[in-house]
Amino acid sequence: MAIDKKYIGKISDDNLDDWLHSTGFLYPTNENQLDRFNKLFEDYDFKLNNAVIDVTSIINGTLCNKTKIIPLNISLDIISEIENLKMVARKGQTNNLPKHIIDKMRNKHRDSDDKE
Repeated sequence: MAIDKKYIGKISDDNLDDWLHSTGFLYPTNENQLDRFNKLFEDYDFKLNNAVIDVTSIINGTLCNKTKIIPLNISLDIISEIENLKMVARKGQTNNLPKHIIDKMRNKHRDSDDKE
């Protein structure tokens, strides 16, 4: 939706509330606002044509989001390596860490010290 330039001059402090209702930022409260809204959005491509929106559950606060669990395809070797690195980081045992990870940690601490 782009407001046509011919409407820009018609928006003023006196009718800003009316335009907020007409452009969908607030609910239309009269026929004039509803007609203006329909005219502004007549070419809008609504992507949820087959979707059902339960307005009552939204207003009542009973709308529940369905969680979706996405399985990660991580091998068991990688998971055990991650766990080992977590334990090493927790215990501060840098002698078991690969050199590139130690360098990365040092650079990270050096960067954070520079910012302070």
